[in-house]
Amino acid sequence: MSANVSIHSLLLFLAAGQGIVFAILLCFRSRINRLVNMHLAFILLAFSVEILQKFLLDTGYIFQFPYLVGINLPFDATVGIALYWYVRSITYPEKDNSPYDFLKHYSVLFVCIVLSIPYWSLDFESKLLMMETGAVPSEWPAYISYSIGGQVLLKIVSFSAYLFLSIKMLLEHKNRIKDIFSYQEKITLMWLTNMLWLFLFGLLQGISILLFFQEYEELTQIMGFMEYFSIIVIFYIGVMGLLQPEIYRQSEQVYITELKRALNNPAASLPEEKNDDNIKYRKSALTDQDMQRIANKLNTLMQEQRTFLEPDLSMPQLAAHLTVSPNYLSQTLSSKFDSNFFDYINRLRIDYAKIQLLDPQLSKKSVVDIAIDSAFNSRSAFYTAFKKHVGMTPSEFKKNG
Repeated sequence: MSANVSIHSLLLFLAAGQGIVFAILLCFRSRINRLVNMHLAFILLAFSVEILQKFLLDTGYIFQFPYLVGINLPFDATVGIALYWYVRSITYPEKDNSPYDFLKHYSVLFVCIVLSIPYWSLDFESKLLMMETGAVPSEWPAYISYSIGGQVLLKIVSFSAYLFLSIKMLLEHKNRIKDIFSYQEKITLMWLTNMLWLFLFGLLQGISILLFFQEYEELTQIMGFMEYFSIIVIFYIGVMGLLQPEIYRQSEQVYITELKRALNNPAASLPEEKNDDNIKYRKSALTDQDMQRIANKLNTLMQEQRTFLEPDLSMPQLAAHLTVSPNYLSQTLSSKFDSNFFDYINRLRIDYAKIQLLDPQLSKKSVVDIAIDSAFNSRSAFYTAFKKHVGMTPSEFKKNG
């Protein structure tokens, strides 16, 4: 059978190649982040293999490479696992993220490979029929139907579980960074949140196909839509993965490692997730006098050195300026200032910006320049913080002042 390459099939081929190139770039982008980026690379390769299979089917090249038909069957099982491990590795570097640990999770892939063997043992025409129609013929032996059905069920359950855990970790991460960083640009992982929504949409789409469209002609149109969905995912993951910087530097990693150790240390000041400030730090050995001393040092530091104007200031860095434990500083901020680290620093920055906005000598200075001088890394971050602490925009404040 002669090959028939259309614009659509060419787009599929380019997307698959793009995914492979992105996967290679991610693996060799940074020696430090190589293990973390490998999980994104696995996702890209899984989607690339899926799209490449569709390219071979659409063009007829599959007849020239008959041994490749259905080769993609088990590999999309890696998507949920790799997604979970990427989120975990980038947001919780203090956890055991060793290769041995995550290989245990990838056992789902090995199970799917085993369950694919009955299908792979079929003749070329039979395998091609299922790839083209997306349905298991009723005349096939029961053990093949059960192996494919079991694999589909395993993939759905596995992906759903790992997607839920990934969303949970991202939500926890967004809360935790407020106790560690004075900024949020590039560390809130909003692109990853958007990607999780994309995957949730893909999951619901896949389930709806299985439940409602197996016997209808609309299946072909829906599968075509899923191809474009895969192309978008490949480009989005590749670009955003390459742009994502390391979140936790060495000092922050040491700090969160200390927090983890504090779980078993009765003298530690690990904040617990409670609303009552009286029991929030119930394991702490820090007295009220100690906290007042730290608060006084903190006020003096901010007034004399304006440390809050360091754009990338973090909790461990500020604690080093005060020569106190980051845990103790966190407790002091909570107890004496009724604030987390992020809100405390940004409130000082907003107070500094308010002075500049009302200074007649700086009347020609733009709001963006004032935002930068006040240690905000972006105009949007400045406006968001200003509206939160002042109740109006910087322009409205300047006009009313």
